[in-house]
Amino acid sequence: MKSSPATTLTTYAHDALSRVLYGIHTVLLFSKSDLVPVITPSMGMCLVLGAPTDLASFIQGVFWFQLHILSFEVQNQITGYDEDRLSKPTRPIVSGRISLDDAQKLYYAVLALTLLYSSYHRTVHFTIPYFIAIMVYNEGGLSKNWFMKSFLGAIGYSTYISGTTRVFDHHNPLSATSIMAVLFSATIHTTTGHAQDFRDRSGDAAIGRFTLAHIEPQWIGRGSLTALVCAWTVVLVAYWEPPLPVSIVLAVLGIFSSCRYCYYQSEEADRDSYWWYSIWLLTAHALPAFRRLSDAGIRIPSLL
Repeated sequence: MKSSPATTLTTYAHDALSRVLYGIHTVLLFSKSDLVPVITPSMGMCLVLGAPTDLASFIQGVFWFQLHILSFEVQNQITGYDEDRLSKPTRPIVSGRISLDDAQKLYYAVLALTLLYSSYHRTVHFTIPYFIAIMVYNEGGLSKNWFMKSFLGAIGYSTYISGTTRVFDHHNPLSATSIMAVLFSATIHTTTGHAQDFRDRSGDAAIGRFTLAHIEPQWIGRGSLTALVCAWTVVLVAYWEPPLPVSIVLAVLGIFSSCRYCYYQSEEADRDSYWWYSIWLLTAHALPAFRRLSDAGIRIPSLL
């Protein structure tokens, strides 16, 4: 029995919509694992530094951010295919949602769109160094060096925050507070970025990457992380001068998350510890809000 034109059109529209939704879902899955450790603290700081903003600038800033993180993640998951098969089998390429060839085409398309969109927002001076950093990280293989992995990751953090803040703040230059916040974020990631490596030891070993997480005895890498997180907590509280309750929360999160790394040393436990470290990082990235409030003459009453 022959289908009517209306039925054929409905079927075609349904299939087209399904493919579009499937594609959008696939693209979002590339950055799913970045939600807590990267997207949330970075976007939180952008809102602190770039507010008040309007809805249009907010949407454009989020799109700017997503394009930049996607340009990294697609190529990272192409070059890290073997590692992801072991430690992150649900990612789009290794799970079969998108082929390697199609992922490479997506990468080139995202690079071009990111550059054009960055040009529109007059933020190319952030995007070009970022492109260089992600290329030497992925294609250049510098991600296999533990220090360069953290250092190049710090460039990513600083780019996300700087560029998105500029868009949120209607293209105004970064303030002195914003510049210090970006510098703190980049330095924190450079010095404590190995927190993420403990949960991926088997995957890193499979591709020949040596990190602080592989140093024996384990207390060397884990102890250094504890010392650095505690030191950064003191520095951040001293510089940003948040209310006492906030300082206590930051200190408790820092001590709890870093001590977990020392006492629970399985990769599964390290994933939980990394989540708590990310919450500490998110709280640390919110601290510039108190400097902005102070500069605006708004006093936060102490709760204690």
